[in-house]
Amino acid sequence: MLNLRADRSRFETDMKITRMTVLRWMAIWLLCCAATCGWAASKPLLMHYMPWYETPAVRGQWGSHWKGHEGGHDPSKLNASGLPDIWSHYHPLIGLYDSTDPDVLECHLLQMKLAGVDGVIVDWYGMAKYADYPPIHEATKAMFAATAKFGMQFAACYEDRTIELLVERKQLEAEDMTSHLTEMFAWTQMEWFSKSNYFRLNGRPLMLNFGPMYVKDPGVWSRAMAGLPDRPALFGLHHLWKQTGGDGGFTWVHQAPWDGPQDRQVIRKRIFEVFTYFSKEHSRHLSSAYPGYHDMYRQSHGQLDHADGETLRMTLEVALEGPWPLVQLVTWNDYGEGTMIEPTHEFGYKFLEVVQTAQRKEKAIGFAAEDLRLPARLFELRKKKGVDMGALDVISEKLNRGDCVGAVKKLDAIGG
Repeated sequence: MLNLRADRSRFETDMKITRMTVLRWMAIWLLCCAATCGWAASKPLLMHYMPWYETPAVRGQWGSHWKGHEGGHDPSKLNASGLPDIWSHYHPLIGLYDSTDPDVLECHLLQMKLAGVDGVIVDWYGMAKYADYPPIHEATKAMFAATAKFGMQFAACYEDRTIELLVERKQLEAEDMTSHLTEMFAWTQMEWFSKSNYFRLNGRPLMLNFGPMYVKDPGVWSRAMAGLPDRPALFGLHHLWKQTGGDGGFTWVHQAPWDGPQDRQVIRKRIFEVFTYFSKEHSRHLSSAYPGYHDMYRQSHGQLDHADGETLRMTLEVALEGPWPLVQLVTWNDYGEGTMIEPTHEFGYKFLEVVQTAQRKEKAIGFAAEDLRLPARLFELRKKKGVDMGALDVISEKLNRGDCVGAVKKLDAIGG
């Protein structure tokens, strides 16, 4: 009996070892498949990004999104708080920046990556050579290139109100808007959709439209996309998307959940109701989480309290827990509307820490709150004279790989 027990014990031990070996190899295989096929272990988290900021140091002028569309602010001067006079109640912690600056893009993407963000959705105005569309297009292309460098995904959010302005200003005939959209989609197919880091939803390149605000004939959109070999998944605003004949809608900032009793569970329930109000089909809805709202418009759209991060925390919780295929974060840097998740003088790293905390649970990321400060240290060194750029490139690569300990050692050695 003792020998039988010993044989059985050895057999069970061998089986455990075999099972462990198989499980390890299965885990490795799944990771390889995820890397090769683009599988996501968790719900994708994409940051809505505004590429419309210009500075004299980079492009010779202050853009309208820093100085205001009517030029009522002078960013070269300080306000009563000692911060630049800009068209916003809030100020970026790294200072005013240009959206084409590679150092800025590096800083922003590394901050997002260390918070567990998977990619960006860039607000894009198309390719027309009118108004501020060309500099926005230039900055959008720069961001797309940067996402590839830092292993992030990219998608575009087109603004069809650009066509309205072009028609009003006699830059485009109304009857030509189908050909205008056809040209736009052909360009995105060639330059973006075909690239490996363009974000795909159910195998199709995702394109958002902040609308439709002007082109409300589904036939126009259908004809414009008819010749594409890789037809995009087209998502509009959740109450308007059916006017494009698109695939679904996405939510933006909604203040309604906070109207009435301020019980947390009641607010969460109302947030869920907003996400499902216009479509009960989960695949046709993209949920959005946001930190608050405080705009600079002459006729304000209202205000939603940032609540020390609680507004973002609740909207993100509901979005991640729900059945929808991805979460959009609204926004990284819309300073005119006060929806910034980017670190600011007013809120510090609060909102980015909320995102990181949520992603520790969702994706089991191993980064800490203090790691979020490292890209800004790198950015500050990038702007100093006499610093070895090669050494900074090494730090950037370490952060990109998630080696925060190694990056800190290098930063400390340089004195950053």
